[in-house]
Amino acid sequence: MSLRAIFFAILTIFFTDTALASATTAASSWQNRVNYSMNIHMDVESHRFSGGQRLGFTNNSPDTLHRVYYHLYFNAFQPGSMMDVRSRTIVDPDGRVRDRIYHLEDHEIGYHRVQRLTQNGVVVQHRTEGTVLIVDLAEPILPGSDTVFEMTFEAQVPVQIRRTGRDNREGIAYSMAHWYPRLAQYDHKGWHTHPYIGREFYGIFGDFDVRITIDSAYVLGGTGYLQNAQEIGHGYEDPALPVSRPDGPELTWHFFAPDVIDFMWAADPDFSHDIFYMENGPRIHLLYVDRPETRFWNVLGDFTAAAIEFINEYIGEYPYEQFSIIQGGDGGMEYPMATLITGHRGLSSLVSVTVHELLHMWFQSVVATNESLYSWIDEGFTVYMQNLTMQHLFRTSGNPHLSRYMAYLRLVDRGLEEPLSTHADHFETNAAFSMGSYSKGAIFLNQLAYVIGEDALKRSLRRFYREWQFRHPGPDDFRRIAEQESGLILNWYFDYMINTTHTIDYGIRRVRQGSDSLHITLQRNGVFPMPVDVEVEYADGHREWVHIPLHMMLGAKDHEHPGSPRTVMPAWFWTHPEYSLTLPGREADVVRIEIDPGNRMADVNRLDNRWPFPVDRRFMRPAVADWNHYGASYRPALWYGGQAGIMAGMRSYGTYLFGNHAMEASFMLTSGPLDGYDAAATDVDYRLSWSNRIRGLGREAFLELAALRYYGISEERATISRRLGRWGALEPVRRVVTLSAYHQARTSNRINPELAGDWERGSYYGFSLGYEHGDPASNGFGVEVAASGFGMTRSGAYTTAGANRTFELSKELSTRFGISAGAGALSMPSQYRWAVSGPTTADLWRNEAYWGIANIDGGFTGHIHLLANDGSGLIGYGLPGIGSPDRPGNNYMTATIWNTFSPFRRGATLLRPMEFELFSGIGKSWTARRFTDFPKLTFGGGSGDNGDGVNGGSDPILASVGVGVTYDVSALPWLSRWVPQSRLLQNLQLSVRMPFFLNGLQGHDDFGARFVIGVSERF
Repeated sequence: MSLRAIFFAILTIFFTDTALASATTAASSWQNRVNYSMNIHMDVESHRFSGGQRLGFTNNSPDTLHRVYYHLYFNAFQPGSMMDVRSRTIVDPDGRVRDRIYHLEDHEIGYHRVQRLTQNGVVVQHRTEGTVLIVDLAEPILPGSDTVFEMTFEAQVPVQIRRTGRDNREGIAYSMAHWYPRLAQYDHKGWHTHPYIGREFYGIFGDFDVRITIDSAYVLGGTGYLQNAQEIGHGYEDPALPVSRPDGPELTWHFFAPDVIDFMWAADPDFSHDIFYMENGPRIHLLYVDRPETRFWNVLGDFTAAAIEFINEYIGEYPYEQFSIIQGGDGGMEYPMATLITGHRGLSSLVSVTVHELLHMWFQSVVATNESLYSWIDEGFTVYMQNLTMQHLFRTSGNPHLSRYMAYLRLVDRGLEEPLSTHADHFETNAAFSMGSYSKGAIFLNQLAYVIGEDALKRSLRRFYREWQFRHPGPDDFRRIAEQESGLILNWYFDYMINTTHTIDYGIRRVRQGSDSLHITLQRNGVFPMPVDVEVEYADGHREWVHIPLHMMLGAKDHEHPGSPRTVMPAWFWTHPEYSLTLPGREADVVRIEIDPGNRMADVNRLDNRWPFPVDRRFMRPAVADWNHYGASYRPALWYGGQAGIMAGMRSYGTYLFGNHAMEASFMLTSGPLDGYDAAATDVDYRLSWSNRIRGLGREAFLELAALRYYGISEERATISRRLGRWGALEPVRRVVTLSAYHQARTSNRINPELAGDWERGSYYGFSLGYEHGDPASNGFGVEVAASGFGMTRSGAYTTAGANRTFELSKELSTRFGISAGAGALSMPSQYRWAVSGPTTADLWRNEAYWGIANIDGGFTGHIHLLANDGSGLIGYGLPGIGSPDRPGNNYMTATIWNTFSPFRRGATLLRPMEFELFSGIGKSWTARRFTDFPKLTFGGGSGDNGDGVNGGSDPILASVGVGVTYDVSALPWLSRWVPQSRLLQNLQLSVRMPFFLNGLQGHDDFGARFVIGVSERF
């Protein structure tokens, strides 16, 4: 064997060992290199461009490459593409995409068409599969060698949908992201050729030399330094030198960008171009269309400069000479040296999105982790620093990361979390991707500060940025730095946070204070183990800290609160669910014990993190459920009713995060009628309810237990409801099944006259099964089946169904069509029988708004025509004394049409809830053994009792037509906190309706003027 062969064999072994060693890290020992030279011509009339690309590629890998791959991102914007189908089939599509790609016309789609491609001058075979170009090389690319690809291509710019495109919603002509055929990355994991579906990217560092020829009226900005500023002008030129533009209708802009992973540009003929010069920092270019909606751009340079100074100090120096903020795109998106953001924003929003994209310059553009595999590093680290930067810029206080904890906890509560190790394209929902990458990624760092200390984290971030610039690190590279800076073992933390969806839940199980010692028992309820910080506060005001390291850390973090004493306890083994500790010599009374008072640990239930139980009690104010407290409100209640007399008592409401552990309690002492007052008539009404999520039955399953008593009628009910579908609240159509078991009883003569004649005395047991599809009140249908009985002597069952469909004719005008029907046994109790003029007696009993007002005076229902309308549309038949032929029956059918006009939807706040109506309806209720045993119906009047349960006589078909006006009290914004906590306010709607036609009245003018005042829940 020759010396040369031996040398290459040794070299091959060396490279192979290096590759294997690096397989557990990022490409720390090697990475490839590209150099692009592109020259394109843009036709602004056809929105097409053509040109050439020369790509120099250096293979620094230990592998011989026989193929290469390019990304052709524009091809995603075609009907039937992977991006199109994914957006139309994912449960929660991006609102900017939805089905827009599917409906693109030929002149609106995007495409990249490679016309010719050579390698070192030799034509190579290639084929396009979606957004990927597959190239079979003319000759292999050996390790350490260079090759040159030359390409001619043409492209059409799609309409603006996602990140790239033309004519965005703010009128910007071109947002040119991902506009060129881009070589795919090859690293220690192999080729990264993921098709484009709209999520993340991964690029190769290199130099870009780009020439863009375009209509001379257009102003450009983007990645790279303009090389021919004196030929271009438009604010780029040196004002001390003359601008000498070439003759002709077009200009060629020449940009150069060194050491970047991508190149973006944008163009518009109306761009204003401002430059903000930092004293010791990059030039800040601002390109935007100057109009009232962009009025805050004139101060954006100041905020950006202040942000750069803060980030430079916190993480490290920004390495480029400029940063361009350009109006365009579809929200906010980062590119090397530049960002595209929509510009019609308030000051806080504008600064926030700019700061977010600016921070990507450090994490996406310079450190440049693989966004597709580790989007939580790029997005999460960016969000973490964005929160700190915004707090610095606007001088706010408090936990700047709290909103991200809430977003993460909501995702966990819904059961939608997926591991952070999931490839960005393969998260099953956009919610899981967004909340995981952005929120959990930010929590990753803030919670790491809890584990290793704030100072250690800050040192780790600065070192990570310093050592891994332009090198594509991975999670393990950051972990090793954090371990070295803290002296602690952290592989367990990274594994739990990245590879699992286990949650953290620690609690204080027991506290016992002796004469001279304090005994505390802690419990780990979640799977995710953590070190534990406990703060103890004593009655004399002094505080102390207890730190319990996690055994797997093999050490303890430094003390973070030097002003208070700290005791470091023996380590807690992750296998042990409980931990007991004793603090000797503590004679002062303990007033508070709290786990992690700084709220850095993402504990899913902090109610047990504090002793005593943390309740935020609010008198005469709505309850506020925050992460650290159970929110409770209480207030006195006082009312008067003609039948009930004086009603006095207390109401309270309580809840924790996301509606868990919701509680309602009210007690009212009633005097009974004041006329001829009798102390024996004094009674108690009450409502007690509690609901909470049931984890074992699905993502959206709740149990509610309730007991209530009003006006001599009582009920106990247990209800399980579950939202169907794999994704719970993310499902495009709401589908809910409900199962209830209940007991009702009329046990007292103290009953509202409105209910007395229709509510049968005695105990009533039953169960019901219901299903709702969509919103049955506007767009959907509902079905309920119930079976019940009075003891063992009498039974009754019924089925009812209803559906509504609303058509939005304009933003102010809509039409709703509705149908409903019900069928029941002849033996069904009277309180559940239907009349088409309004709700059943049982529904009326539940309508707190109605009976609360109606019982102020017994004459209200007659004198002012007060009704509880349920939206049937047959308005007016329920008025007393009008000769109505409407009678409750065990069968009914209705059909209605409601036309609604909302002229104040964009007007003053007080008027927005007002709507005008034109309504009509037709229907009938009857008593019969079978639903199909219709009465002999007539139109225009008739007679017949039909009370014997069989067909006989003749009844008129009931029909009403009228106009009305409604006011949705619950929509008033200043009531938004009270509405969920008040039965009176929930969906409260007031109405005045004028039924100018009622068919079948006896002894009255059918066209006589009538009015109906409605107090009811909104339908």
